Amino acid sequence: MKKLANIGRMVEKIYMGIGAAAMGLLALLVIFTVIMRYCFALSWKEMSEFCVTLFAFTTFWGMGINVLRDEHVSINILYDKIKPSVKRWICVINCLIMLAVDCVFVKYAWDYTMKMGKQISMGMEIPMMYMYGIMPVCGVICALCIIVKIVQAVTAPVSHFEPKDTPVTKADN
Repeated sequence: MKKLANIGRMVEKIYMGIGAAAMGLLALLVIFTVIMRYCFALSWKEMSEFCVTLFAFTTFWGMGINVLRDEHVSINILYDKIKPSVKRWICVINCLIMLAVDCVFVKYAWDYTMKMGKQISMGMEIPMMYMYGIMPVCGVICALCIIVKIVQAVTAPVSHFEPKDTPVTKADN
């Protein structure tokens, strides 16, 4: 079991590394294209389209990261008042709802990619399937992340579900 946990941590680091590298590359390319456009009046349609594709990639790639790191938007005012033993099952139900929504997303993203993917892009002149394919691929990865989250919720100790976002009061200082 410990070996499986180590493999999971390694896969998560690779996953995060790919996301961070893509974000870093996107930032560098945007800075480069802005400088080239405004200082030297140079612009490349291929570079612009690649930046848009990279932006889409980072957006959809981040779905799974948000699930794994609990970085999604949540309002915990009522959730924090529930007993930790009940929170576990609310978390599982929440994850199952997210999984259902993600499956719908993957299905329609796949359908769209298959329908519109035969077009050739204007900038890079490649089939749009490679750009639209980002959506279903990242959706499947997100589904795997949700399944990991469900397993973590079922196997975690009850103390894992104690309130984390408690407000700081003057008495605490």
